[in-house]
Amino acid sequence: MARIIIPVVFQGPTRGESEANVEGATIVECFDLVEERFPGLRELVIDPASGEIHKFVKVTLNGELLERDAATLSRPVSAADEIEVIAAIAGG
Repeated sequence: MARIIIPVVFQGPTRGESEANVEGATIVECFDLVEERFPGLRELVIDPASGEIHKFVKVTLNGELLERDAATLSRPVSAADEIEVIAAIAGG
């Protein structure tokens, strides 16, 4: 199962869970499956209007920083892959 790592700021929908293991074939399918388990998480990562990764969110696949476009979310994943969500937090 692919493992999705969830940052603390996005753990509201997961009720404090920091990771989820899912059997998706693509990155977006993994987020769809996580959404079934933790409603509200997907929209924090993927913009429902554009289908792309939100502007202030970064996603890595096995440590590789991914582009934000919708095509990137169609990349295949395997059971050994790790998808990490990184929240960009700004301060002043």
